[in-house]
Amino acid sequence: MGQLKSDGRAINVTFPAGTINFGEVYRIDGWTGIAMKDVAAGDTIRTGAMEVASERIWYVKVPAGVNGARGTMVYWTAGAGFKSGQTDLSSTVAGAPVAKIEEVRDGNGYAALRLLNTVDVVV
Repeated sequence: MGQLKSDGRAINVTFPAGTINFGEVYRIDGWTGIAMKDVAAGDTIRTGAMEVASERIWYVKVPAGVNGARGTMVYWTAGAGFKSGQTDLSSTVAGAPVAKIEEVRDGNGYAALRLLNTVDVVV
């Protein structure tokens, strides 16, 4: 017999070493999501929720290279493992897109993104 685990809008993760900021976008364990809590560099409890659903749009800090128009897809930079949206997002096509720009980057470095969490398919 099956049983519902979650509504799928958020997943629990173990955040890697370093500072994690609530409301910022990260890639952890292959998922792109928004951290739902702050985790200080010295915290020993590093588990928490990360929103992965595409229904909501978040304002997040993005690098200067994420400067596309509304509707532009956003990608993680090359390499596996943990990624931070503040440094590792790019408008350069690399694999599957991970977000779509809903509002362009402003002068403070924030853009509105809709997460996609697609599967990278090789054809």
